[in-house]
Amino acid sequence: MKTPDTPSPIHPRPGDSPLKLETFEIDPENHAEFKAAALAAARQAINDLPAQLESLKGTLRRVSPPQILAAFASYGMRAGLMKNGEQRKLLPDVMQHHGELLQAIALSLPLVEWGVEPATPDVMQALFDTVPTISNSFFMGRLLEGEDLQDDKEAMAVRSLQERVRMHTHGVRNWGYYRQVLNLSRDLYASLDLAMHLHHGFGASDVIDTLAALVSVFENRQSAHWELLGKVFRGKTPRQLAELYYRLIPDLVGGAEEMLAILPPKISSDEMKGILMAHYDLRLVDTALFNPSDIASVVAKPEAVIRGVLEALSCRPGALTEARFNYLFLDNPVWHRPLLTLGENYFCPMPQMAFSHIHRIMDRLCGEAGLQESLKDRRALYLEQQVEAVFRGALPDADIRAGVKWKKDDQQFETDLLVIIDRVVLIVEAKSHRLTPQGLRGAPDRVKKHIREIVLAPSIQSARLEELIRSAREGDTGAVAIIAGVGIDAGRADRVIRISVTLDDLSMLSACEQDFKKVGWVPQDHALAPSILIADLQCLVEILDNPLLLLHYLSERSYLQKSLSLLGDELDYLGLYLVSGFNLAQLNEKFSQFSPSGMSAPIDRYYEGREAGLNLPKPKMELRPLFRDIVERITQLKPAGWTLIGFHLLSSADPAEQRAIERNLNKLRRFVQKNYRDPSHASTLIVQPPERRKAPVLFYLFPAALRAGHRGTMRQLSSEAVEAGNLDACIILARCTETWEQAFESLMLWQRNAPRPASRV
Repeated sequence: MKTPDTPSPIHPRPGDSPLKLETFEIDPENHAEFKAAALAAARQAINDLPAQLESLKGTLRRVSPPQILAAFASYGMRAGLMKNGEQRKLLPDVMQHHGELLQAIALSLPLVEWGVEPATPDVMQALFDTVPTISNSFFMGRLLEGEDLQDDKEAMAVRSLQERVRMHTHGVRNWGYYRQVLNLSRDLYASLDLAMHLHHGFGASDVIDTLAALVSVFENRQSAHWELLGKVFRGKTPRQLAELYYRLIPDLVGGAEEMLAILPPKISSDEMKGILMAHYDLRLVDTALFNPSDIASVVAKPEAVIRGVLEALSCRPGALTEARFNYLFLDNPVWHRPLLTLGENYFCPMPQMAFSHIHRIMDRLCGEAGLQESLKDRRALYLEQQVEAVFRGALPDADIRAGVKWKKDDQQFETDLLVIIDRVVLIVEAKSHRLTPQGLRGAPDRVKKHIREIVLAPSIQSARLEELIRSAREGDTGAVAIIAGVGIDAGRADRVIRISVTLDDLSMLSACEQDFKKVGWVPQDHALAPSILIADLQCLVEILDNPLLLLHYLSERSYLQKSLSLLGDELDYLGLYLVSGFNLAQLNEKFSQFSPSGMSAPIDRYYEGREAGLNLPKPKMELRPLFRDIVERITQLKPAGWTLIGFHLLSSADPAEQRAIERNLNKLRRFVQKNYRDPSHASTLIVQPPERRKAPVLFYLFPAALRAGHRGTMRQLSSEAVEAGNLDACIILARCTETWEQAFESLMLWQRNAPRPASRV
């Protein structure tokens, strides 16, 4: 019989890994200097803020605010979509929240103070520089708030959590891709139509349809604006440019000759383009003006209904004269009312802003109609239905049960969704609670309350059932009876996965487990379940369209947030998984904090490109051909224990290590073919993951001449590996050297104390 061979280390080649890391750290010797410099910069920013704000208001008192807002939004939010789905922003440093801040500051001035001069390029350039600076000054000022807490570690930890919430509220806008947000919003709020109509004269669906029409009309106008300017710019000379401008742009006064007569005779083509663009930009305000009758014709609804919606979502100039400036960053009133009333028309330079804040808008409208409880019930029911639908679509072979009730010690408990598939039990809790304005501003008591209600409570609920399953597996007859009553076989529940699903984006909180425990907001001995936004969950199941990959992601996701202090959102984590499989042991050893910022880029390109009509390939997990073939065949065959086999395989190596494994297997194949007649020949490659919780993977190679006894050899190899390493489990895959095109010929899962291999094919 053969014994497991001592493996040589598997070394990935330089450049094999698709994961590139950038580190930021301050030398301890320079920390005091860095801290002093940061605080000095914060003080300077706060000192400069009043003058910057007054300068901005002075500009709004001189130059037309609608023209400023229209140009700021058009240039600042404008992004070109490349053929690969990548977006290229014209002004990368100008973000939506900058436009929201500018709109709020404009509304803080009475109409009589609004300027009337045209918005010229020099004015707009100054604003593109000033508004982000004002926004950054607010953030810098918060550094000073924590200056007196430096010696209080607990207070600093609380402050850190507050800042996570504030940063998210301040700058993060997209809680889903546009079509996804639109569909979720329609489905969620449609059932409130009648009750809302009785109070407002319009229903929730009318609000969604009207806002969607604003977005569509605005985008069409913007596209027409820039396409027409592009046609003008086909001119090669200043004269050709002027002639095309007067020929293509309607309602212009004068002619090309008159324009050329007042310009310098040696003006260049680029200078002429700049002049024409600045003049044509004065019409950008028209792309953001909406008349109720025009929108009514688009959505085929009565004009009175459309006017009611637009009025309910509008502010008038001067509406924010009493607003506290600091609140504009963390509770901006334009989030609730994104339109401005201008005479008979309504002005909305950023229609997409409404869908960023649609839950806030609907909360307010429902509150005004006395529908708070109805909305709360609807959110809860909708989320539970959506979660069930997502998993039924993703895992059609699973035993899925919703609203599972069970008792322990005469106390009634309920699990929102139970998914049983092979040897995996997935426990899902749906939490539809909303973050309050106080919580979004980072008030400590409110943040703590939200964490307990939205993050900790559902996690404790799912942990309670997990503990019961663990007790049943250890022989507790009472526990066995309870879980059998809900359809769980204790002998087959080898892996329990727990997640919480939310309607609101809690990505800034879901990965703060270590911080929560530092401040005592989460018990030290509690393993916090990841909180995943329903929109992100939908993306997860679409991108990870193999059940094994989806289950492995959800299983490893909880370990990710335990091992590192993370700063990112769920789709960044998904992007990280696609290139690493969460095989990040070396990362865990070197870093305590990690931000996978930008890892969602391939996913963003896919969805945004698809919405634009581009036929882009779906992002896939970085698996080497051998590993991909094994995963696909396991998923097709689904032998008993296939989920655990897949988990162990996917957790054994990152893509670079998989490449090295393939090279080593090819070498071993040639060696076996030459030396298999020697009873002591090397035949096994052992992949030993660095983390103790991950099982080793054995690749056993044999020639066709030894096929008859290969299963017996597999049993002995795996048994000896488990005993020698004092392991809980291992898997072994056998490959025949003559049928190398097959991913594997036999496979086996071996677990300690099992009377026989847990699975073999």
